[in-house]
Amino acid sequence: MPNGTVCQLVNLPVVIGDVVASVTVENVTCLDEQAKKVDHIDVMVRDLEAEPIFGRTIAPDTAGGTANAYPNNHPSFCYSPKTTLHVGEAVCGPRELKGVRIHGTIHKQIYYVDKHDDVRHLGEDIDFTKVIDLNPPLIILHPNNIDIDLRNVELQVDFDLHKSNRIQQIATVSFLIKIVEDTQMFVSIFPNGCEPTATLGIQDTFDDFIGNLPTNWQGENVGPNPSGRTGQAVELGVCPTRPASLARNVPDIVGGQTYALTFWARSLEKMADPCCFTLLAQIIFLDASGNPIDTVRQTIRSQDLSDTYRQFSISGTAPEGTTAAMLGFVFTPESYNTCSVLIDDLTFAPV
Repeated sequence: MPNGTVCQLVNLPVVIGDVVASVTVENVTCLDEQAKKVDHIDVMVRDLEAEPIFGRTIAPDTAGGTANAYPNNHPSFCYSPKTTLHVGEAVCGPRELKGVRIHGTIHKQIYYVDKHDDVRHLGEDIDFTKVIDLNPPLIILHPNNIDIDLRNVELQVDFDLHKSNRIQQIATVSFLIKIVEDTQMFVSIFPNGCEPTATLGIQDTFDDFIGNLPTNWQGENVGPNPSGRTGQAVELGVCPTRPASLARNVPDIVGGQTYALTFWARSLEKMADPCCFTLLAQIIFLDASGNPIDTVRQTIRSQDLSDTYRQFSISGTAPEGTTAAMLGFVFTPESYNTCSVLIDDLTFAPV
């Protein structure tokens, strides 16, 4: 480990979504006697809770196409993350979180003035339930590990006295829904102080995908391919006549440190026609605001690749003020190209 950096596996709550929402509850309270007016109403929310509403299990995409979802009667469909595990059945994989069901109780203390000018009191509890839809749904990697918190709860009540014994009320409960997933990850611990002197970098064998994208990466026209150097590979140019891109942000980059991006690549002929494309590999160093400071790049031509994996490496020194780096690949084909590119076993670390 470089410069005394220590890697520790920790379990952290990661916020994957937050939504501002509200519930409106209307009701009419009938008094047993005539009232001159409603003096005031004390109100609070009790037992406010949220529970997830899951959609279908996300099916693994092994053909490089668009990811599908299992139907409800498929053996790999998971009905609830809290159900009893039946040994031998399919294990629940990533799922869509379609919505959140909110339920609670509005507790009221109603104070009114009767016909004798005495202040009388009446208590009531109004239960409510509402489903908050998430559009688009969130993809949950581990459905058993999520928590839903309701924060910034506010309550407003309007009321009106009708016919001396009917109190019409409209209560609005507003809140922030914060969805948190417990995630295990490796973090760097710096025994000699808070200021890091190096970063451990990253390693990726492209064996973990969410839909068509490798975990922690963003891209277009990419997908998993079984013909990896070790395990799977990521394929750029699934449609070989369209451009493709793949990018990932790496935090905790230190200015003045030299970093190297190393990866293995090969071409994949889909037809007998010759390959005609370029592959741009680059490291973009970013400041604290996410603005590019410097870029190191290498252009690989289709003539430089074959059906056998070849290792490539580019390196550059991060300028002062660098806090992160963007790793990127850009696949640019000619209109008659019929080949894609496979990338596998990538590393990015200090030299």
